[in-house]
Amino acid sequence: MLCNLITSDVGEVTGEKVARLCGDHLEHAYDALRLTTSGTTCISCCYHAVLPSTVICSTSSNSINCYDTAHGSLVSQHSKGPRRCSNAFNPSLSHVAVYGDPMAPAIELQLCSCNKFAFLEGPTAEVRCCVVSDDGSIVVSGGREGQASLWHVTQPAGPASEPHVRHFSLPGHGRSSMVKACCVSADGLWAATGGNDGNILLWDLAGLRPITGSNEAASKKVAGLASRGAEAAAAAAATSSKAAADEPAVAQPVQLSALLQLPKGEQVSCLDLSHDGSCLAAGCRSGKVYLLPYGSTELQQLPARHQDGYKVRCCALSPDGSKLLSAAEDARLVLWDVGSASCVLSVHEHFKPIRGCCWSPDGRHIVTVGASGCAGAARLDVAAVTCSACRTARRAHSGACVLQSACAPVCKLSGCSMLVL
Repeated sequence: MLCNLITSDVGEVTGEKVARLCGDHLEHAYDALRLTTSGTTCISCCYHAVLPSTVICSTSSNSINCYDTAHGSLVSQHSKGPRRCSNAFNPSLSHVAVYGDPMAPAIELQLCSCNKFAFLEGPTAEVRCCVVSDDGSIVVSGGREGQASLWHVTQPAGPASEPHVRHFSLPGHGRSSMVKACCVSADGLWAATGGNDGNILLWDLAGLRPITGSNEAASKKVAGLASRGAEAAAAAAATSSKAAADEPAVAQPVQLSALLQLPKGEQVSCLDLSHDGSCLAAGCRSGKVYLLPYGSTELQQLPARHQDGYKVRCCALSPDGSKLLSAAEDARLVLWDVGSASCVLSVHEHFKPIRGCCWSPDGRHIVTVGASGCAGAARLDVAAVTCSACRTARRAHSGACVLQSACAPVCKLSGCSMLVL
């Protein structure tokens, strides 16, 4: 059913509602709103922090498009710099980082809320990945030089002042490697970087924040992270500080908390941290997905669901950290349960590789973006999954789900018609 049709500078945007079956035995059903934007390819997405039904998408032409999923229409479109560059943004669109220019490795940070600019210098080679924290105060990047960088940005005090920027180098990846992925937890206390050397570095950012009761409580909650890979982290820290051995010890606001190593030959392609940094998910170029749940010290490989050799482009943990999404070049979206490390279901709504995925703030909806079968088209899917098998079982057995072993932990015995992600 055609929902809406709007003409923009890049072509027509059409919205269509679809209903499909999914699962290994077609035991699940989901409803989706598909937006097709002719002439534009979306490569990343997230829900807007203020507008509940608005999804923000970054495009391959370095523009930021906002789509209204309630009406299936394009709300706004803003170019953020040269088409050869990419951009990263926070959910409120108050901070946008423009990066990826091979001729100018510096990152341009646009503070849209106060109409200011800041140039983040430090990288000496092309930046391949970049992320902005939810409040815009932290920017992390990595690239071809084999080293990640972090900037702490302070908002200008007034119209006449400029933002204050502090730069920190994040060593630990080999110089012959390339940093391919980075992420920051929603609370801004943890960051992670991963490279094609198979190493994942976890960084403690608590020193960048003023000491408050909430930060202290959050630090205690994730205190177990500090012991992960302690020996490897100590070795990496000793190597990086060898040149400064004669200098007096100074407490650094950014500290290496853990160094995690994937099996030999694996290359990190994407990373994501839970809201409080207590759980880490990693996707690999080989198509494998790894998980570091709370309290664990080793990465756990999830069962193979993506086709071998198809790179995992994006992974996203739900707001409560109980579910995980992984999307790969095999055009398959997989939903995982973090507690049991098992696959809940997989969805084939795309015909071409999926480029990005995200959760709604309430964890009830999913958005994916990717290139469709039409050249230059992008597809946006918002899915609310319904457990049709449980619905049938409830009607036949007065609310008792006889398929609990097959559906758990998807459904609940009371009111399991809607999958609460």
